[in-house]
Amino acid sequence: MSASASTGSSASASATNGTFRSLEYGFGLLALFTPERPVWGIAELAAELNVSPSTVHRYTTTALNRGYLEQTDGRLYRPARRCAELGMAVLETLWPSGRARPILRELRRRTGRTVSLAVLDGDDVLYLQRLCGFQRGQYLLEQGLGAGSRLGISETAAGVALAQVLQEISSRKTPWSKRNELVVKDAARHTGALGLALGVNRAGEASGAIEITVPAASMDGAQLLEELGEPLRDAGAALEAALDAALDGEKAEERVA
Repeated sequence: MSASASTGSSASASATNGTFRSLEYGFGLLALFTPERPVWGIAELAAELNVSPSTVHRYTTTALNRGYLEQTDGRLYRPARRCAELGMAVLETLWPSGRARPILRELRRRTGRTVSLAVLDGDDVLYLQRLCGFQRGQYLLEQGLGAGSRLGISETAAGVALAQVLQEISSRKTPWSKRNELVVKDAARHTGALGLALGVNRAGEASGAIEITVPAASMDGAQLLEELGEPLRDAGAALEAALDAALDGEKAEERVA
């Protein structure tokens, strides 16, 4: 049986391993919409999924009616707001995110620069939060970056800082949180951007990195360290303290239970 025939006849049928084939195709369709390619047509989706256009049309119509896709003027499809809401809900469940928000806001207020919280996710750096700065030139650096954006580890100051943290942990030397280093790096998405980052930890584990991004024309690396190093270190210490306090609370709850 062809993939298209199988899909068309299995809207309510169970696939192997206790999964539903129709859901598998539906999730597979939504997974094709990425930051690199956010817009697709019916024929392109059908070719990518190896199913008939009529089958894809049924899935896209369902996603459209449920608010997960929307149509462009050219009758192409792109993710709708409900996808963003789902993604933001996932980001909020990652434990450093909520405790970092007030700390990031204070760091932005203090520096006027774009500030971010990032974690490692496989081979990528995943931005959990990114607050655009209000100093001149900050908005132009965003280039589509925001909460949920991914970049390669070596492409960002945050990624390099996290890699250093992991290296310190694997070497089993003195606790790296007492030796953490500020990292300065050109931002990958924008040749005119410069990043400064600091790794933070929770009980000796790599938890994330706080990153400040500035226009490279506004200062060089030495100036970046001199002017923004202290505020970034203060923010890192505040987040580490918040994470340690949360860990102590979790341990206390476990003892009570």
